[in-house]
Amino acid sequence: MSALTTRQRDLLIELLHSEAPIGAEALAETIGLTSRQVKYDLKGVKQWLSIRGVDLKIKPGIGIQLNCTEELYEKVKKDLRTLSELQLILLSSERQQLLALFLLISESSKNLSELVELTQVSRTTVIKDLDQIESFFNKSGGYVIRRPNYGIEIEDDENVRQTIITMILWGETPFGKSLFHIDHQRGLVFSLHNDSHLNPLVNYCDQVIQTWDLNRVFPKISYIENELGGHFPDDAVLHLALVIALQTQRISSDHHLDIPRKEIEMLQRVPVWEVAKMVSKQLGWKLTPEWKETDIAGIATWILASPRDRRFEWDLSIDPSFSSLISELMETIAKLYDAPQMKNDQILRDGLSNHIIPACFRKKYKLWQPLPYPDFVISEKYSSENQVALQLSLLIEKKTSYSIPITEINNIAALLRAARIRIRPFRYNKVLVVCPGGMASAQLLMSRLEARFPRLGPLQVISVRELSDSEIESADLIISTVPLGAEIKHQIEIIQVHPLLKPSDIEKINTLIS
Repeated sequence: MSALTTRQRDLLIELLHSEAPIGAEALAETIGLTSRQVKYDLKGVKQWLSIRGVDLKIKPGIGIQLNCTEELYEKVKKDLRTLSELQLILLSSERQQLLALFLLISESSKNLSELVELTQVSRTTVIKDLDQIESFFNKSGGYVIRRPNYGIEIEDDENVRQTIITMILWGETPFGKSLFHIDHQRGLVFSLHNDSHLNPLVNYCDQVIQTWDLNRVFPKISYIENELGGHFPDDAVLHLALVIALQTQRISSDHHLDIPRKEIEMLQRVPVWEVAKMVSKQLGWKLTPEWKETDIAGIATWILASPRDRRFEWDLSIDPSFSSLISELMETIAKLYDAPQMKNDQILRDGLSNHIIPACFRKKYKLWQPLPYPDFVISEKYSSENQVALQLSLLIEKKTSYSIPITEINNIAALLRAARIRIRPFRYNKVLVVCPGGMASAQLLMSRLEARFPRLGPLQVISVRELSDSEIESADLIISTVPLGAEIKHQIEIIQVHPLLKPSDIEKINTLIS
């Protein structure tokens, strides 16, 4: 074999950097492959090394390691640095990501033979890829149109097209591990960028991807926050920068969003419009054609729909119904929990506003927003919070006609739990601490309990002999370093801990009081 694949090269680089044997699973995790793929690729690596007189030792239960002299080791490193022939072999999931992206950013329909040449796979394989892509597009609002003797193209409006491109770049597809990564330092990172010249499909996509300049957009997000007086969480900043960078590039190719005139007029009446207009001016001063009002509206809608951890000062005034909705939700929460003080919990009010208002705008404008913790849900132990959150979601739908997703219902449940903890700073009126080991161990345990749980409640050290029925009846909880009898357990809740209060003990108390 005269050429390594890029995956085999990456495996070899890891082996060269490893000073000890490394297992196939560890290699797989580092490279982003499966153990099976690693074992398959190592056959080619072993053959390539054997031509250079280097043995690749693979010992089950121990790991994989190069076996050679220092001189041969240096020769392998040099040969690897100066490789003139490499093969870029895409996994089917990688090829489907790129082919989907290619179809979305292409300016014209493509016939099957063009796609075969571009992907460098068989006609049958391309057809199978298109079937997978078509299924994904159909679920996302786009359609793959295949016309005999005409070609293959995507039929959708520009709004949907940009949404699906964003989903691919964010990694929200059925096509396995994403080829893309977004962070605050580097912006949009394409994992195959350095090897893009090895494959025409990868090269085409890479050239377009490099025009989506997130680093140019990040300062504009800070400008939006400063002007409007709010604050976006980190993931929301990344997503907002991505959609604005993508929209900027699409405008340069004369592709514009379609937003109804009545929505534009509504947006023009609120502070977000002038800010969106300034952002478009800063990003579009070199563009031909120029930005349209629909494009400015696109930025405005995304600002309104993006999650925030500090709301904009005018959020509640955009639509009068928002202010009355939040007030009604607070009233409802106070009644359901029979806790009048919750009605005036400003932290809870702000939290509800930060989640519910953007969620309603996402529904209104049919915008897709990735959520950082899609599976986040508080424990089933707190069924009351989950039930109340569900009731609030029905009230929101009744008042706004927008049904909020389960992820936001889970967030509301978490806000409710936090609010209940705030109104109960002392869970117990009296906590008995039983520690028969002596004064030293008792004082140490007391100090650690007070340091770890300052809001647990008044603590009282008591001996086992003093645990009378009246003492037990006057307390809410017993923390003991020794087992206590069944007759006591029937009367009061007991947590048994080590005198040194180990991490497992802390977790038990946390579970009880949270």
